[in-house]
Amino acid sequence: MVSIEKIKRKAVVYYYITKNFRIGKNMWKKIRRYVGKNEPTKNDIYKIAKEIEEEAIKKGLAKKQMKYEYFTDEEAEVMEDIRHQYNRFLSKLPQESLNKYIDDFLIRFTYNSNAIEGNRLSLRDTYLIMQQNIMPQNATTHEYNEVINGKKCMKFIRDYKGEFNQTFLLKVHRILTENTAVKMSGVYRDHNVIITGSSHKPPNFKEINELMKRFLIWYNNSKRKYHPLELACLVHTRLTRIHPFSDGNGRTARIVSNFILHKNRYPLFFVDVKDRIEYYHALDDSDAGNERTFIRFIFNNIIQQLKSNIS
Repeated sequence: MVSIEKIKRKAVVYYYITKNFRIGKNMWKKIRRYVGKNEPTKNDIYKIAKEIEEEAIKKGLAKKQMKYEYFTDEEAEVMEDIRHQYNRFLSKLPQESLNKYIDDFLIRFTYNSNAIEGNRLSLRDTYLIMQQNIMPQNATTHEYNEVINGKKCMKFIRDYKGEFNQTFLLKVHRILTENTAVKMSGVYRDHNVIITGSSHKPPNFKEINELMKRFLIWYNNSKRKYHPLELACLVHTRLTRIHPFSDGNGRTARIVSNFILHKNRYPLFFVDVKDRIEYYHALDDSDAGNERTFIRFIFNNIIQQLKSNIS
């Protein structure tokens, strides 16, 4: 907090703006700026306080205040640059090439998202189903439908113009899981579940409705507070932490995260199945209270996946 100091010399009062910075236990460093013989105005105080902060940052007495909670200002600038380049890249593509680019992402997203959850179909199998409507010999009906559902759901979130709310979320889950091994499609779970291989214990099913109500209130209060990528990642981690569905929570979280990015004209992402261990570790970190690990993981994913197109 800045303060005004008055120092009297030979009957003349001199005004200073000062601020103390902690440099250790019970140790402080003062930065003082001379104002003049007249009491400083509010504008003077604001201007000089800003100059003191900048001097303190240069001297290592203070850290630069970040605009966002998890992103550094530099990371936010990188994402803005990527968003600009991404949209410029898309705008320059002929329609046929744009369609191919969108289809290729959709195939990779669907394949990897399903593979993370145990679907055995290959990337080529996914392509054959989505582009040729061919059912591979080794595919089960459930695996086939998971691919078809991924295509339907991605089209749904691209076309959807409404708000992120419970109706939207339940519909996304229903589209992703209908006609699959998931028994409760498009509704919250009515039983307790465990996450195999994770120390996180999802909440009791009796708490789901209240937790999801709070989650949606948090979203509406936070959607302008966070950077869109921060928001997309926090939606993902909070959803998987609550684990509101009997199955399909990961797939739902990944696609609604992309909905938030698409809505804000940021590039979409997929989690490569080969990176699933790092992905799980990042989710474990978020469950332990370190959300930045997951945000950095998705941030780096987007950069790597777009590198060949926008560099």
